[in-house]
Amino acid sequence: MNFIDYNLLIFIIINISLVINFKKIKLFHYLLDKPDKKRKFHLKQTPLAGGIILIINLLIYFIIVNIDERHLLSEIFYNNKFEFYVFIFTTFIIFLIGLFDDKYNLSPNYKFLLLSLAILIILFFDNNLIISSIKFSFFDKTVNFNQYNIFFTYFCFMVFLNAFNMFDGINLQASFYSIIILIFIIILYSNSILINILLIFLICYSFLNYKNKSFLGDSGSLLIAFIIGYIFIKLYNLEKITYTDEVFIFMIIPGLDLIRLFFKRILNKQNPLSGDRNHLHHLVSAKFSLIKSTMIIQFLIALPLIMLYFNTNKLLIIVVTIFCYCLLLIKLKKIS
Repeated sequence: MNFIDYNLLIFIIINISLVINFKKIKLFHYLLDKPDKKRKFHLKQTPLAGGIILIINLLIYFIIVNIDERHLLSEIFYNNKFEFYVFIFTTFIIFLIGLFDDKYNLSPNYKFLLLSLAILIILFFDNNLIISSIKFSFFDKTVNFNQYNIFFTYFCFMVFLNAFNMFDGINLQASFYSIIILIFIIILYSNSILINILLIFLICYSFLNYKNKSFLGDSGSLLIAFIIGYIFIKLYNLEKITYTDEVFIFMIIPGLDLIRLFFKRILNKQNPLSGDRNHLHHLVSAKFSLIKSTMIIQFLIALPLIMLYFNTNKLLIIVVTIFCYCLLLIKLKKIS
């Protein structure tokens, strides 16, 4: 075993220990999600500890990298230590925004403003995170953003943060989605310590979530979404990912649900950032058990990625996935 393997073993031991001793650790029970019979239908108060466990992992990651800089050299996401520090600093800011939202239920507009500031800060300090151009597999020309590159990158981050946050609605959904994404990133593009740490956390957290012992909370879902978005942009700028539509394929199901709900709320004269129970997972879970609902939604997520692995035409993948998504919505409406 090399030094990286030993440290990953440390993370496995730490996360399993946190799961085993979850009830004894008071910090994990600081925030409780209370059922309200309107949007939250779980049976009892449940700790919002997912974000806290993840930030503990990131803190240990920060300490280990500072103790042994070989970890920094083995990562592809940071050109230097400053970029690593900026990344860690931003994760803590995102975590705190989510934590305050979990505690005080911030208004959608206020939360949007705070997240915008956090994203703009990291884009200001890390030029390697800025998307300057995009190219599609079915389009010959490259689209350059020139002076609008920061705005476009900010837009991409905010869309995915909100899509992922909205997608986290039933047990196992967000964690399984993230696990599938990270596994396919490793298979198709690249591996890293950061990705492995995130996978270790997600697998251990999924056990707590399945047992109804913990939810991610906004502190967890926003933090995971930010890290995944960060990974995708860095891989794209490093040319590990060739085409923009490849990234879209990874995010297509949360993205479709975000677009559908955005326009539906506007038509109903509601705040498009407000919450409701019209998400795909709410519609599916109203008709099926948790396990069946999870299998249906994760199949929708995995299908385009499996097609991508077999080098299927990317435009065809997008068309097939949109068709399957719409077909599921139609079937659910007929069942009701």
